[in-house]
Amino acid sequence: GAGRVKRQQVESEDGWTVITHGVSKMSVNNPDSTATTDSKKTSKNGMQVAGQMPSQTVQGMTAEKLQGEFETLREKWADSDVGRQLRSLLREQDLMSVVREAVCIGIGSFSRDWEHRWRSMWQLVLFIDVVAQIEVKAVHAQDPAFTSLDIEFLKLLNVTAVDDGLEKHITAESFVFSPFVDWFTLLPVFLKERDPALYVGNEILDDYTAFAQSEEKRAKLEECNVLGKAFLEKREVRKVKEFEGHAHALNGMVVYIKEAE
Repeated sequence: GAGRVKRQQVESEDGWTVITHGVSKMSVNNPDSTATTDSKKTSKNGMQVAGQMPSQTVQGMTAEKLQGEFETLREKWADSDVGRQLRSLLREQDLMSVVREAVCIGIGSFSRDWEHRWRSMWQLVLFIDVVAQIEVKAVHAQDPAFTSLDIEFLKLLNVTAVDDGLEKHITAESFVFSPFVDWFTLLPVFLKERDPALYVGNEILDDYTAFAQSEEKRAKLEECNVLGKAFLEKREVRKVKEFEGHAHALNGMVVYIKEAE
């Protein structure tokens, strides 16, 4: 039906699932206006949303109610296999002394009236749990789909939403969370010449030829292959366990940890 994002899953050679949609082209109705026509929202750094998105937020929703939903999911997360897996992995690594900043790229809207908001909310639970584990204080997020209500809600969680320029906050001392941002945006905009200590998100490849099915993607293929290959060097990788709480929220996600020099 309308509002559904088609997710194409492709098995890569090593058997991991690569999600081939993400933040790319989605027409977004501005929920803060009375406009009835679709308007493309694109940030200066090229982020767009993929598919059709509802303009309406959930009726009667407030930032405090969103926070209540978030806390309910967070309690369930604490007892989940994947929550325990990530906490155990983070304990093994000495990331507290390394990571100073966290960024969340393209997570989607928590308040728009559609089923995908639950996927976004579960992803946010993962992000905030990692932030809490490694005690990061500077936390930023960017998504063209954010509503003013989303921004207010994130503020309650000490996350600062930015309209643009999130990549400026990505350094060798960063935790990057990228739930299914398209590779041809993720690599050249957010990971180029940035070397984050911790990355959680869709798998990074050293060859995207199989996914370069449009002129736009082919134009970025060579650069992205080089960037992907460079990113994978000296990084330990772990696959995130399947998450029983939501069928698609974390499907195919991986963790990359930069090896100590």
